[in-house]
Amino acid sequence: TVTVLSNDETQYRYQAFFGRLNYNWEQRYILNFTARRDGSSRFGPGKQFANFGAIGAAWLFSNESFLKNSRWLSFGKIRASYGTTGNDQIGDYQFLNTYTTTGIQYNGIVGLQPSRLFNADFGWEINKKLEFAIESGFCNDRIFTTVAWYQNKSSNQLVGIPLPGTTGFTSVQANLDAIVENKGLEFTLRTINFNKGNFHWSTNFNLSFSRNKLLSFPSLESSTYNQKYRIGKPLNIALVYKSKGVNPQTGIYEFEDLNNDGRISFPADRQVTVDLNPQYFGGLQNQLSYKHWNLDFLFQFVKQKNRLVPMSPAGMMSNQQARISNTWIKAGDIAEYQIATTGYNSAAVNANSNYGESDAMISDASYIRLKNISLTYELPLNLKESGIKIMLQGQNLLTFTKFKEGDPEFMSYGFLPPLKIMSLGAQLNF
Repeated sequence: TVTVLSNDETQYRYQAFFGRLNYNWEQRYILNFTARRDGSSRFGPGKQFANFGAIGAAWLFSNESFLKNSRWLSFGKIRASYGTTGNDQIGDYQFLNTYTTTGIQYNGIVGLQPSRLFNADFGWEINKKLEFAIESGFCNDRIFTTVAWYQNKSSNQLVGIPLPGTTGFTSVQANLDAIVENKGLEFTLRTINFNKGNFHWSTNFNLSFSRNKLLSFPSLESSTYNQKYRIGKPLNIALVYKSKGVNPQTGIYEFEDLNNDGRISFPADRQVTVDLNPQYFGGLQNQLSYKHWNLDFLFQFVKQKNRLVPMSPAGMMSNQQARISNTWIKAGDIAEYQIATTGYNSAAVNANSNYGESDAMISDASYIRLKNISLTYELPLNLKESGIKIMLQGQNLLTFTKFKEGDPEFMSYGFLPPLKIMSLGAQLNF
């Protein structure tokens, strides 16, 4: 008899050796080199160690003789870098055969069953990053800007490769032979708007444009991911039907027949791609202080698309969104939503199912939100090391959006969206 003890302990080891070389010539030209060798216990024999490195260069052009005494430019730097890093962020023991108890007894003995397949051939996920940036300060850095462009390429993604049920396993940990590119442009602006006497006002602004796409994926069409990804398209896409609206005569949703076979079918006609990644996002923060008062607030904004909340066909005795009131009733009606049915109209039921996977269910989910705001007052006690600070804080108090299907930032069934929070407190220091 084998006695199996319950034990949730895991062991993880990470080892790294690295070196760095910096060269700075007259505070104008800077070079740096980094080399490292990393090892992780999450990979099998022969795959545990990998080499990575980076090189960077910068030119502080504000220290050049022709700009050093500039009255308007206080700081200027152009920098560039290229490097490789590794990723081992998977669970422990993923390359080993593992077993788990079945929970079923035979003659009073609990059995064991395999829970993971052995695969020691996968290794580090590789990330390659290229970046260019320019940093500028004006008027003694009262205005400071950074503009950066980056490109990241990742390969050997660590994923669970789906397996057919006949193997007895749902997936096996492996490297996916695909290359994903992430690139974008980032802009930051920091300003000191007013700083005189007892009044201080500063602003921070950031704006990011980020794009990703699948550069290559050998044998994508024959893989289990063929209805999830497309070469040259972002990873976070929706493959949907092209909606033609409601037929005024039949009252049934219609869709584009992309392969012209006379019927709407999956996957042939569900090939329209919609990018669900944000087009751009950013934030605006202001900090104001006057004597013992401090006000700090942050607005965040996102330009994006998202799915609407799916609904059952009208007439199915379930709660509906208010928008369903614009429903087709009689021939000739121009309506947004099709005929109501209790389920006996199979054409309407099928069309409603396709409608939930069409571009009609994609909406503008852009928003501007007052993410944080705080007002504090420090009581003047005239004591060197003692003080009382009274704080009034709020989170998610205001949201401006055209999205009517819930919260535009967080859409997931069974979970609460970001809550509006107000808090009042006091901090005593003594």
